[in-house]
Amino acid sequence: MEIRIIKDNRRNILSCIREDGSITSIGLGPDLPNHDMAHFVVESYFGLKQGFYGMIKSGMTIEDLSNKEIIKTLGKESWLAEILARNLQALGSGSSTIEEFISLVIWETNTMSIQPPKMKLSDVKKIKSSFDELCKQWKQLSNQDRLSLMF
Repeated sequence: MEIRIIKDNRRNILSCIREDGSITSIGLGPDLPNHDMAHFVVESYFGLKQGFYGMIKSGMTIEDLSNKEIIKTLGKESWLAEILARNLQALGSGSSTIEEFISLVIWETNTMSIQPPKMKLSDVKKIKSSFDELCKQWKQLSNQDRLSLMF
């Protein structure tokens, strides 16, 4: 599946183009799409098939995954993807450190009875580096340019 994030000074656009050619798309607003990029990094790195992009790849729409009633029905791997993405985004913003990442993920997954992936400090450094690189690429884009990612 191709993930396209189009930079627009007024409203960034996230589109996912599935292998069958079907598309789901949504306006993100003018802010950096860090959370969407964080999902891409953690779901790709940890091989999550039931996270945000995995669910879209399987046929759900972005709107489906924004519906509170549908969100309640998602499995533990979807919640794990959210926890990992949120903590990676916090790491990228400087709200937490590389050394804190694993313990924060373990604490949050334990509160929800979710098994976290086995992680070492080297894994956290790799995902942070990937995330930082995507953020750098995004900042270098001009208006109406796009970031394309393959999931």
